[in-house]
Amino acid sequence: MARVVILNGTSSSGKTSLARAIQHLAKGPVLRVSMDDFLEMMPPRFANDDEAFSFRLVPEAEPIEVEIGTGSYGEALMRGMRASVAALANQGLDLVVDDVMLGAGDQDHYRDVLAEHTVTFVAVRCELETAEQRERDRGDRDIGMARWQFSRVHAGRGYDLEVSTDDMSPDEGARVILGAVGM
Repeated sequence: MARVVILNGTSSSGKTSLARAIQHLAKGPVLRVSMDDFLEMMPPRFANDDEAFSFRLVPEAEPIEVEIGTGSYGEALMRGMRASVAALANQGLDLVVDDVMLGAGDQDHYRDVLAEHTVTFVAVRCELETAEQRERDRGDRDIGMARWQFSRVHAGRGYDLEVSTDDMSPDEGARVILGAVGM
C-alpha cells in the first residue's frame, strides 16, 4: 500500500515548493507528480483552446481575473493524470501530487482510483495578496488566475490537513505534512 499526499491550492499558493521540500525531507523516496507537467504534455495548439483549457479575462472584473474553462480534452487529461497517480501507487511508490482541483468530481475520482492506498488531502492556502504577488513575481502565469481560483479551488472539498504558506516555509510545511502521514 502506497502513501499519496495530494496538495490542492490555487496557482502560486506554494504547492510546488512544498512538494519539493517533501521529497527532500521524507525518510524514503517520494515521487512528485505535477499537474503542470501533464499540461506541458499537450500539443502546443491546445495551449489556450476550448477543447482543452481556455483562459479568458472575466469581463469588467477589477482587479483582473482570468477564468479557466475545461473542455473534453482537458477533462480527459486530468482523469488520465489521476489514473497515472494510481498506476504509480499500485507499484508501491509513495507520491506527492501538486494539483489545482477545480472540477466538481476531482477529489471523488482520486478517492476512487486510490481506494487501496493511504491518501492524505492537504489544503495549501495563502492569502490572496500573497498568491497574486507570487503570480507577478513568477512571470509564467496569467495575472488574475490565482484571484479567479481563490474562491473555487477549496469549495466543496474535504481535507485531512491544511497548511498556510504565509505562516511557514516550504520545509516547515513539509515537516508538518510528513509528520502527519509518517513518511
